[in-house]
Amino acid sequence: MKTSDKPTAHILVRASTNSEWDCCDFAIVHLSEEWRRLQEKRIEAVKPFGDDYSFQSMRFYDGSVEFFQSGDEEPSIEELLADKQWVFVELGNGELDELTSPENRLDFYKIVIYREGNARYEAFGKHTNEEFWTNEFPLQQLTGQTIKI
Repeated sequence: MKTSDKPTAHILVRASTNSEWDCCDFAIVHLSEEWRRLQEKRIEAVKPFGDDYSFQSMRFYDGSVEFFQSGDEEPSIEELLADKQWVFVELGNGELDELTSPENRLDFYKIVIYREGNARYEAFGKHTNEEFWTNEFPLQQLTGQTIKI
Protein backbone atom coordinates (compact mmCIF):
# COMPACT_ATOMS: atom_id res chain seq x y z
CA MET A 1 0.00 0.00 0.00
CA LYS A 2 1.30 3.45 -0.85
CA THR A 3 -0.13 6.95 -0.57
CA SER A 4 -1.04 9.08 -3.55
CA ASP A 5 -1.37 12.83 -4.07
CA LYS A 6 -3.97 12.14 -6.75
CA PRO A 7 -7.45 10.67 -6.17
CA THR A 8 -7.51 6.86 -6.17
CA ALA A 9 -10.18 4.20 -5.68
CA HIS A 10 -9.47 3.98 -1.92
CA ILE A 11 -8.78 6.14 1.08
CA LEU A 12 -7.09 5.10 4.31
CA VAL A 13 -8.75 6.65 7.38
CA ARG A 14 -7.85 6.47 11.06
CA ALA A 15 -10.37 4.37 12.98
CA SER A 16 -11.16 3.35 16.56
CA THR A 17 -13.33 1.06 18.65
CA ASN A 18 -14.81 1.13 22.14
CA SER A 19 -14.02 -2.56 22.58
CA GLU A 20 -12.00 -3.51 25.65
CA TRP A 21 -10.59 -6.61 23.95
CA ASP A 22 -10.61 -5.93 20.21
CA CYS A 23 -8.49 -3.54 18.20
CA CYS A 24 -9.14 -1.22 15.26
CA ASP A 25 -6.63 1.36 14.01
CA PHE A 26 -7.67 2.17 10.45
CA ALA A 27 -10.22 1.61 7.72
CA ILE A 28 -10.17 1.45 3.94
CA VAL A 29 -13.04 3.21 2.16
CA HIS A 30 -13.79 2.04 -1.39
CA LEU A 31 -14.51 5.00 -3.71
CA SER A 32 -16.19 3.73 -6.86
CA GLU A 33 -18.00 5.98 -9.32
CA GLU A 34 -21.28 4.52 -8.06
CA TRP A 35 -20.22 5.40 -4.50
CA ARG A 36 -19.44 9.00 -5.55
CA ARG A 37 -22.83 9.41 -7.26
CA LEU A 38 -24.64 8.02 -4.23
CA GLN A 39 -22.75 10.30 -1.83
CA GLU A 40 -23.52 13.31 -4.05
CA LYS A 41 -27.24 12.55 -3.60
CA ARG A 42 -26.77 12.21 0.13
CA ILE A 43 -24.91 15.52 0.35
CA GLU A 44 -27.81 17.13 -1.52
CA ALA A 45 -30.11 15.78 1.21
CA VAL A 46 -27.95 17.45 3.89
CA LYS A 47 -27.58 20.83 2.12
CA PRO A 48 -30.90 22.32 3.33
CA PHE A 49 -29.59 22.00 6.90
CA GLY A 50 -26.29 23.85 6.29
CA ASP A 51 -27.40 26.88 8.32
CA ASP A 52 -29.27 24.94 10.99
CA TYR A 53 -26.88 24.68 13.94
CA SER A 54 -29.24 22.32 15.78
CA PHE A 55 -28.91 19.77 12.95
CA GLN A 56 -26.31 17.12 13.71
CA SER A 57 -26.21 14.49 10.98
CA MET A 58 -27.97 12.07 8.65
CA ARG A 59 -27.19 8.37 8.68
CA PHE A 60 -27.40 5.96 5.77
CA TYR A 61 -26.70 2.23 5.51
CA ASP A 62 -23.44 1.92 3.56
CA GLY A 63 -20.94 -0.94 3.55
CA SER A 64 -18.20 0.66 1.43
CA VAL A 65 -15.68 0.42 4.26
CA GLU A 66 -13.51 -2.26 5.85
CA PHE A 67 -12.00 -1.91 9.32
CA PHE A 68 -8.55 -3.23 10.23
CA GLN A 69 -6.02 -3.40 13.02
CA SER A 70 -2.37 -2.54 12.60
CA GLY A 71 -0.14 -5.47 11.89
CA ASP A 72 3.23 -5.98 10.26
CA GLU A 73 2.42 -4.06 7.07
CA GLU A 74 5.21 -2.04 5.49
CA PRO A 75 5.14 0.89 5.52
CA SER A 76 3.24 1.17 8.80
CA ILE A 77 -0.14 2.86 8.99
CA GLU A 78 1.39 5.66 11.07
CA GLU A 79 3.99 6.26 8.36
CA LEU A 80 1.30 6.32 5.67
CA LEU A 81 -0.96 8.70 7.55
CA ALA A 82 1.80 10.84 9.11
CA ASP A 83 -0.15 13.63 10.84
CA LYS A 84 -3.22 13.27 8.62
CA GLN A 85 -6.62 11.76 9.39
CA TRP A 86 -6.98 10.23 5.90
CA VAL A 87 -5.03 9.78 2.66
CA PHE A 88 -5.60 8.41 -0.82
CA VAL A 89 -3.91 5.01 -1.17
CA GLU A 90 -3.08 2.62 -3.98
CA LEU A 91 -3.51 -1.06 -3.16
CA GLY A 92 -1.62 -3.85 -4.87
CA ASN A 93 -3.21 -7.14 -5.93
CA GLY A 94 -4.27 -9.13 -2.89
CA GLU A 95 -2.93 -6.51 -0.50
CA LEU A 96 -6.33 -5.92 1.10
CA ASP A 97 -6.62 -9.65 1.89
CA GLU A 98 -3.33 -9.53 3.81
CA LEU A 99 -4.56 -6.89 6.29
CA THR A 100 -5.75 -7.97 9.74
CA SER A 101 -9.46 -7.48 10.48
CA PRO A 102 -10.80 -6.93 14.00
CA GLU A 103 -11.77 -10.07 15.93
CA ASN A 104 -15.43 -8.94 15.96
CA ARG A 105 -17.62 -9.87 13.04
CA LEU A 106 -18.86 -6.43 12.04
CA ASP A 107 -22.41 -5.65 11.01
CA PHE A 108 -24.79 -2.72 10.54
CA TYR A 109 -22.44 -0.51 8.53
CA LYS A 110 -23.51 3.09 8.06
CA ILE A 111 -22.16 6.43 6.92
CA VAL A 112 -22.87 9.51 9.03
CA ILE A 113 -22.93 12.78 7.07
CA TYR A 114 -22.65 16.03 9.02
CA ARG A 115 -24.08 19.40 7.97
CA GLU A 116 -20.69 20.79 6.88
CA GLY A 117 -20.17 17.88 4.46
CA ASN A 118 -17.81 15.76 6.52
CA ALA A 119 -18.60 12.11 7.12
CA ARG A 120 -17.51 9.07 9.06
CA TYR A 121 -18.29 5.37 8.87
CA GLU A 122 -19.60 3.33 11.76
CA ALA A 123 -20.11 -0.40 12.29
CA PHE A 124 -21.02 -2.63 15.20
CA GLY A 125 -19.86 -6.03 16.43
CA LYS A 126 -22.54 -8.49 15.32
CA HIS A 127 -22.71 -10.32 18.64
CA THR A 128 -21.14 -7.75 20.97
CA ASN A 129 -22.65 -4.43 19.80
CA GLU A 130 -19.22 -2.88 20.30
CA GLU A 131 -18.76 0.21 18.15
CA PHE A 132 -16.20 0.76 15.40
CA TRP A 133 -15.82 4.11 13.64
CA THR A 134 -13.57 6.10 11.37
CA ASN A 135 -12.39 9.62 11.99
CA GLU A 136 -14.23 12.23 9.97
CA PHE A 137 -13.19 12.78 6.37
CA PRO A 138 -14.26 15.46 3.86
CA LEU A 139 -17.02 13.76 1.90
CA GLN A 140 -17.74 16.92 -0.07
CA GLN A 141 -14.11 17.02 -1.23
CA LEU A 142 -14.18 13.38 -2.33
CA THR A 143 -17.33 13.92 -4.40
CA GLY A 144 -16.59 17.43 -5.68
CA GLN A 145 -19.71 18.79 -3.95
CA THR A 146 -19.76 21.93 -1.82
CA ILE A 147 -21.98 22.80 1.10
CA LYS A 148 -22.55 26.43 2.01
CA ILE A 149 -22.35 26.99 5.76
